[in-house]
Amino acid sequence: MGPSVDEALELIRQLRMLNQIQNAARARFWDDEFGLHPAAGALLADVVARGEVRVSDLAEQRVVDTSVVSRQIAQLQKAGLVDRRPSPSDGRVALISPTERGLQVLAGWKEKQAELIRSAFGDWDDSRLSAANGVLRELVASLRASLEA
Repeated sequence: MGPSVDEALELIRQLRMLNQIQNAARARFWDDEFGLHPAAGALLADVVARGEVRVSDLAEQRVVDTSVVSRQIAQLQKAGLVDRRPSPSDGRVALISPTERGLQVLAGWKEKQAELIRSAFGDWDDSRLSAANGVLRELVASLRASLEA
C-alpha cells in the first residue's frame, strides 16, 4: 500500500528543511579563505573518503552531471586542496586525490561540524543518535534506489 500522499509530502518538507540546515551549517563553518562555494567542502570530503577517484565516479555518487563536479574539482585544485593526475591505465581519465593541505582543511571543517551536532544533540545518547543515523541511511538508500530505477 505504501505511504499516503500527505505523509510523502511531509517527508519532502522535512528533507527540504534538513537540506536548508545543512546549507546554513556549511556556510557557517566552511572557511572562505579559498573563495570556494561551501558545496566544495562536501566534495572535498567525498574525495578524501574515496581516496583516489575519477570525476565521473564522484558525479555518479552525487547524482549530478560530470561537468558540475569537474568545475568544483577545478576550484579545489586551484586552492591546492586536491591533485589531479592522468590514470595509468587510461591517460584520458583524470584521477583526483586530496593534498595534505586538503586533508588538514577538511579535518578542521569536520571538527566544527561535529561540535555543532554535539551541541544540538547534547541531551541525546549515542544509541539514540545511532538509531536516527540508521533511519537516515535507510531514507537515503531508498531514495537513491528510486532515482536509479
